[in-house]
Amino acid sequence: MDYLYLKWFDYKANKKYVIGALYKKDGKYYFKLVKDYLKLAEKIDFPRNTIPFNNENKIYESKNLFSIFKVMLPDINKLSEEELKELLKEYNLDTYDEFELLKATKGNLRLDNFSVEGEI
Repeated sequence: MDYLYLKWFDYKANKKYVIGALYKKDGKYYFKLVKDYLKLAEKIDFPRNTIPFNNENKIYESKNLFSIFKVMLPDINKLSEEELKELLKEYNLDTYDEFELLKATKGNLRLDNFSVEGEI
């Protein structure tokens, strides 16, 4: 099973922190915050209101990709069929799959302190 780790980059400290892990299983998405997330968020002055998760003991489950990850992807509804084909080709994907595209782009399509990476 592939895990994608939500990371937050602290520009002041020039360091990345793992916030939690996302995975997909049987057509559903799951997300789990790291242990001691609340302590970490206070320590690094992390803007907790930017993510919709706050319980580090819970595994969040959804049929759809969670909104914090969805905004890291291009809005395919705004792409023509040709533009979508080009996007898939650029990332070596045969079909559009949000999880696979997120893995390929690392969520770097928007400008903020978040990224999604396949390794800790």
